[in-house]
Amino acid sequence: MENIITYEHATIWTDTNGILFCKINNLDAHNKLDFKSAQLYLEAIIKLTNGVPMPFLIDLRDTKGTFSIAAAQLLSKKFNTLPLVVSTAYVVNSLSINLLIQSYKRIYDTKIPFEIFKDMTSAKNYCLKYMN
Repeated sequence: MENIITYEHATIWTDTNGILFCKINNLDAHNKLDFKSAQLYLEAIIKLTNGVPMPFLIDLRDTKGTFSIAAAQLLSKKFNTLPLVVSTAYVVNSLSINLLIQSYKRIYDTKIPFEIFKDMTSAKNYCLKYMN
Protein backbone atom coordinates (compact mmCIF):
# COMPACT_ATOMS: atom_id res chain seq x y z
CA MET A 1 0.00 0.00 0.00
CA GLU A 2 1.37 3.39 -0.98
CA ASN A 3 -1.20 5.86 0.34
CA ILE A 4 -3.87 4.95 2.87
CA ILE A 5 -6.80 6.70 4.53
CA THR A 6 -8.73 4.91 7.27
CA TYR A 7 -12.22 5.62 8.61
CA GLU A 8 -14.45 3.81 11.10
CA HIS A 9 -15.91 1.41 8.53
CA ALA A 10 -13.63 1.87 5.52
CA THR A 11 -10.02 1.89 4.43
CA ILE A 12 -9.14 3.52 1.10
CA TRP A 13 -5.73 3.27 -0.54
CA THR A 14 -3.79 3.10 -3.80
CA ASP A 15 -1.26 0.46 -4.74
CA THR A 16 1.86 0.48 -6.89
CA ASN A 17 -0.16 -0.75 -9.90
CA GLY A 18 -2.29 2.41 -9.88
CA ILE A 19 -5.46 0.79 -8.59
CA LEU A 20 -7.62 2.61 -6.04
CA PHE A 21 -8.91 0.22 -3.35
CA CYS A 22 -11.66 0.50 -0.78
CA LYS A 23 -12.28 -2.12 1.92
CA ILE A 24 -15.59 -1.70 3.73
CA ASN A 25 -15.92 -3.31 7.17
CA ASN A 26 -19.46 -3.15 8.44
CA LEU A 27 -21.07 -6.20 9.99
CA ASP A 28 -24.11 -4.29 11.32
CA ALA A 29 -26.97 -5.04 8.93
CA HIS A 30 -28.89 -1.99 10.20
CA ASN A 31 -26.05 0.45 9.45
CA LYS A 32 -26.41 2.60 6.33
CA LEU A 33 -23.72 4.52 4.51
CA ASP A 34 -24.83 8.09 5.20
CA PHE A 35 -24.26 11.32 3.29
CA LYS A 36 -21.48 12.53 5.60
CA SER A 37 -19.50 9.29 5.26
CA ALA A 38 -20.01 9.32 1.49
CA GLN A 39 -18.56 12.85 1.39
CA LEU A 40 -15.53 11.72 3.40
CA TYR A 41 -14.97 8.76 1.08
CA LEU A 42 -15.19 11.05 -1.98
CA GLU A 43 -12.65 13.43 -0.44
CA ALA A 44 -10.32 10.47 0.13
CA ILE A 45 -10.74 9.34 -3.48
CA ILE A 46 -9.93 12.83 -4.75
CA LYS A 47 -6.87 13.04 -2.50
CA LEU A 48 -5.53 9.57 -3.26
CA THR A 49 -6.00 9.73 -7.03
CA ASN A 50 -4.26 13.12 -7.12
CA GLY A 51 -6.08 13.96 -10.36
CA VAL A 52 -5.05 10.73 -12.09
CA PRO A 53 -7.94 8.55 -13.32
CA MET A 54 -7.75 5.04 -11.81
CA PRO A 55 -9.73 1.82 -11.72
CA PHE A 56 -11.54 1.39 -8.39
CA LEU A 57 -11.75 -1.96 -6.57
CA ILE A 58 -14.27 -2.10 -3.72
CA ASP A 59 -14.06 -5.07 -1.35
CA LEU A 60 -17.47 -5.67 0.22
CA ARG A 61 -16.88 -9.16 1.59
CA ASP A 62 -17.13 -8.02 5.23
CA THR A 63 -20.18 -5.86 4.66
CA LYS A 64 -23.80 -5.89 5.62
CA GLY A 65 -26.16 -2.94 5.48
CA THR A 66 -27.03 -0.52 2.72
CA PHE A 67 -26.75 3.06 1.45
CA SER A 68 -28.93 6.01 2.36
CA ILE A 69 -30.65 7.52 -0.67
CA ALA A 70 -28.71 10.77 -0.18
CA ALA A 71 -25.37 8.91 -0.11
CA ALA A 72 -26.21 6.92 -3.23
CA GLN A 73 -27.26 10.06 -5.11
CA LEU A 74 -24.09 11.89 -4.05
CA LEU A 75 -21.79 9.06 -5.09
CA SER A 76 -23.45 8.53 -8.47
CA LYS A 77 -23.51 12.26 -9.24
CA LYS A 78 -19.86 12.79 -8.28
CA PHE A 79 -18.63 9.70 -10.12
CA ASN A 80 -20.30 11.03 -13.27
CA THR A 81 -18.73 14.50 -12.94
CA LEU A 82 -15.29 13.58 -11.57
CA PRO A 83 -13.21 11.70 -14.15
CA LEU A 84 -11.12 10.02 -11.43
CA VAL A 85 -12.65 6.54 -11.55
CA VAL A 86 -12.37 4.76 -14.92
CA SER A 87 -13.96 1.46 -13.88
CA THR A 88 -15.26 -0.21 -10.75
CA ALA A 89 -14.80 -3.80 -9.61
CA TYR A 90 -16.81 -5.04 -6.64
CA VAL A 91 -15.78 -8.11 -4.66
CA VAL A 92 -18.71 -9.70 -2.82
CA ASN A 93 -19.49 -12.94 -1.07
CA SER A 94 -23.22 -12.61 -0.47
CA LEU A 95 -26.24 -12.56 -2.71
CA SER A 96 -27.77 -9.63 -0.81
CA ILE A 97 -24.79 -7.32 -1.44
CA ASN A 98 -24.61 -8.47 -5.06
CA LEU A 99 -28.28 -7.59 -5.55
CA LEU A 100 -27.84 -4.28 -3.73
CA ILE A 101 -25.04 -3.24 -6.10
CA GLN A 102 -27.01 -4.27 -9.17
CA SER A 103 -30.07 -2.35 -7.94
CA TYR A 104 -28.16 0.83 -7.20
CA LYS A 105 -26.35 0.64 -10.53
CA ARG A 106 -29.71 0.46 -12.31
CA ILE A 107 -31.30 3.26 -10.26
CA TYR A 108 -28.29 5.59 -9.97
CA ASP A 109 -26.70 4.98 -13.33
CA THR A 110 -23.10 6.05 -13.68
CA LYS A 111 -21.28 5.94 -16.98
CA ILE A 112 -18.44 4.03 -15.36
CA PRO A 113 -18.10 0.37 -16.42
CA PHE A 114 -18.43 -2.09 -13.55
CA GLU A 115 -18.32 -5.80 -12.79
CA ILE A 116 -19.05 -7.86 -9.70
CA PHE A 117 -16.63 -10.61 -8.67
CA LYS A 118 -16.34 -13.30 -6.00
CA ASP A 119 -12.53 -13.12 -5.70
CA MET A 120 -9.83 -10.45 -5.54
CA THR A 121 -7.68 -11.90 -8.32
CA SER A 122 -10.42 -11.61 -10.94
CA ALA A 123 -11.32 -8.11 -9.73
CA LYS A 124 -7.68 -6.96 -9.92
CA ASN A 125 -7.33 -8.40 -13.42
CA TYR A 126 -10.47 -6.50 -14.46
CA CYS A 127 -9.00 -3.26 -13.04
CA LEU A 128 -5.71 -3.80 -14.84
CA LYS A 129 -7.58 -3.86 -18.17
CA TYR A 130 -8.58 -0.24 -17.53
CA MET A 131 -5.11 1.11 -16.81
CA ASN A 132 -4.04 4.05 -19.00
